[in-house]
Amino acid sequence: MAEFLSDEWIAALDAAARAAPNAAGDADVLAVEPLVRGVPGRGDVRYRVMCDTDVRAVTRSSADAPDVRIETDYATAVALARGQLNAQTALADGMLRVSGDLARLAAHAGGLARLGDLFASVRATTTFAPAEPEG
Repeated sequence: MAEFLSDEWIAALDAAARAAPNAAGDADVLAVEPLVRGVPGRGDVRYRVMCDTDVRAVTRSSADAPDVRIETDYATAVALARGQLNAQTALADGMLRVSGDLARLAAHAGGLARLGDLFASVRATTTFAPAEPEG
């Protein structure tokens, strides 16, 4: 079992992405960087999801600027990860911010839509630290 947003959790996502059957893919690889603020015991956590027609890899963030950044707080990230909230609602309610090349993000929507299925096995074994009280 890996704790949500830990190095072990990111490695488990990467292993799931690399083990999945993938289409041939294309040369247009999109780097999406989720940024989760206020992670208990970790502060802000960033990681990279690399995808073309499929998700190819999940890594720790690099110094290179991502194509797209998705930013939220820990409580929202937990609700999204558990399937208690969908990204469209979080975005509409101002709980999720997206910046960067939105046209490229839209072009990769098919690959990103498969994230939930791809990471279901990781989600089933993920533990979640309780959110720290605000104040």
